[in-house]
Amino acid sequence: MKNKINYYFLVVCFFVCYCLISGCQNNPATGKNEFNLMSTDEEDKIGKKEHKKVLEQFGGEYNNVKLNNYINSLGKFLVSTSELPEKEFKFTVLNTPIINAFALPGGYIYLTRGLIYLCQNEAQLAGVIAHEIGHITARHTAKRYTKTVGTNVLLQVLNVFSKNNYVNNLLGQSAQLYLLSYSRSQEYEADKLAVRYMSRAGFDPNEMARFLSLMERYSILQRKILRMDKNVSELLKTHPNSSKRVNEVVSGYKGRIPLNPIVGKDIFLKKIDGITYGHKADEGFFIKNSFVHKPLRIKFDFDKEFYFLNKPNALIGSTNKKTKIIFDLDDSDKINDLKYIAKWLNISQKKFTDFESFTSNGFNVFKTKVKKNKQLFVIATLKGSKNLIYRFILLTDDQELKNYESKFNNLLNTFSNIQDDELNKLQPPIIKIVTSSSQKNFKERLINNLNIQSKHSEQLFNTINDIQNDEIDTERKFKIIY
Repeated sequence: MKNKINYYFLVVCFFVCYCLISGCQNNPATGKNEFNLMSTDEEDKIGKKEHKKVLEQFGGEYNNVKLNNYINSLGKFLVSTSELPEKEFKFTVLNTPIINAFALPGGYIYLTRGLIYLCQNEAQLAGVIAHEIGHITARHTAKRYTKTVGTNVLLQVLNVFSKNNYVNNLLGQSAQLYLLSYSRSQEYEADKLAVRYMSRAGFDPNEMARFLSLMERYSILQRKILRMDKNVSELLKTHPNSSKRVNEVVSGYKGRIPLNPIVGKDIFLKKIDGITYGHKADEGFFIKNSFVHKPLRIKFDFDKEFYFLNKPNALIGSTNKKTKIIFDLDDSDKINDLKYIAKWLNISQKKFTDFESFTSNGFNVFKTKVKKNKQLFVIATLKGSKNLIYRFILLTDDQELKNYESKFNNLLNTFSNIQDDELNKLQPPIIKIVTSSSQKNFKERLINNLNIQSKHSEQLFNTINDIQNDEIDTERKFKIIY
């Protein structure tokens, strides 16, 4: 046993000495002497390899020449102020409404379309890009890799000293959690570098904190929409306590902040005018209180009391009460009848009541009800000429049934195929830039004409325009969803 311990001790000593001798370098971005087991060439290879996977996972690259040229130009300008001005960076706009930004080693930086149209000006966008550049110039991925390898060797030694399985499991879990994302100190370091790069480029670094404060506000709205207390945005999951942290960094910055810093609202709004809002066409999208899915060539209308979320495998519509609607589909050649529904829900046919079978807009519709655990399920399945069964479930109770079943029936009656002459006309909503006026009820009319679901439309309008109250300044430019 003693010889085994000595062996592992020698391994650790050799490992540490090797790292200190072969890997110790000065990082020009942080000014620190650091050792990394991952070379810059290896970082480049990892980024290149993972790039395709990121595109597949996040909806591909957004094909908008004007916007892509703008992001590339802004990104390269910020890189020129960094400690790696000669390094080639790749900036990609991902075609997804998710609000997030992240970087891969080797200079691969990603911004989602949703994050871009939430920004209010060029300085805020520059702040997000500069932060991700900071992760790369500080070589945070290489540090994380080095820490992972070092932790694994250390755990092997600790396992020898401890026979307690509980202790060993705890050590492993703690290390795994710690290495899951960038540490707070790395996020803080990336913020410091972002402030440095923004200031050198002439931007107002305070706008970075203002954007992250807006992100926190957007996260609150998300939780309200989803009716989930613990839900937070993707960006805030990876950038915790952001606005407070950035304000501290800006206050403590010892470099020179420009006297008349660039904010760049007008140029930013001009560049994002016309970009897609929400989900792209092949994922299905909403036009006011209608859902459209072009690849499936189907559409339906729903009541304004519902707010639908477009999930990868289903649509989920919620109300302010308990009632919900779930919609999905099944590729099946089965007959659309009670037998199919019973097998789908794994419920005995004897428990179903109130059967209806009818034809609507070319679809064979089968509708029934079942009660389970005090909850009432109203089920409707629709089948047309293809081997696809479209499935709706209204989840409600006896008290809310009277109100919502009629709305559910109206939805079923509007379910139809998209005809050839309207297929190309139906496009996802876009961001348009308008200037406010002093006309009476201007904001109210603006919100009523938004091309998004009625429910939460005013809160969404206020958030994407960072409006804090009901008053709006005249001659101010706004993002509308058209």
